[in-house]
Amino acid sequence: MNYFKNIIFDVDGVLLDSMSIWANCANRYLAEVHGIDAPSELDQQCATMSLLEAGAYIKELFPQIRMSEKELAGGVTEFIRKKYWKAPEKPGMTETIRRLYEKGCTLFLATASDEINVKGALENLGVWNYFQSIYTCTEIGYSKNYTEYYEGVAQRIGVSCEKLVMVEDSLHSMITAKKAGLTVFGVYEERSKEQKEDIQMVCDRYFNNLEEMLSIF
Repeated sequence: MNYFKNIIFDVDGVLLDSMSIWANCANRYLAEVHGIDAPSELDQQCATMSLLEAGAYIKELFPQIRMSEKELAGGVTEFIRKKYWKAPEKPGMTETIRRLYEKGCTLFLATASDEINVKGALENLGVWNYFQSIYTCTEIGYSKNYTEYYEGVAQRIGVSCEKLVMVEDSLHSMITAKKAGLTVFGVYEERSKEQKEDIQMVCDRYFNNLEEMLSIF
């Protein structure tokens, strides 16, 4: 039990059924706010970036936008906020989080999403107060493509990476978390189904849904 005491959860695709909200959000934001018809592949290119990295990338592509990368990241965040706050939970999420908390686990959040968005969505679902802290890529200064992100999270929590469990649905994040020394739990997400075999090879344990996690406690 002590081995799995400190559990970090990704948010989008793990706790929230919110992946569809992010689909084409950069393209829609540029079209509706800036009148720019961006290439269709832009959202896919931004998918593994932090908000700041995506903002810098968009600014590089479209220098006519007179905003900083931070302002661009904030613009995208505000654009999707109202939809995000109403995001539904992944099956069994609220029950799983409540029971893990009651079993004495210390729960954390690790996400590329904006803290205000995540707080609003999880408060709406009644689970925000079960988490001790949230660590956004913007705060840490690295995306989940870098081991420095996980090292920064571990430092803030006050334990070594080896004493942390990361619950993820994204292959690229799992690979980096493993490199940093974390134990990785993979959870099925529809948009990552084509990578399921690779994910199962990378993670330490794989679950078809969050509720299956309870079986190891």
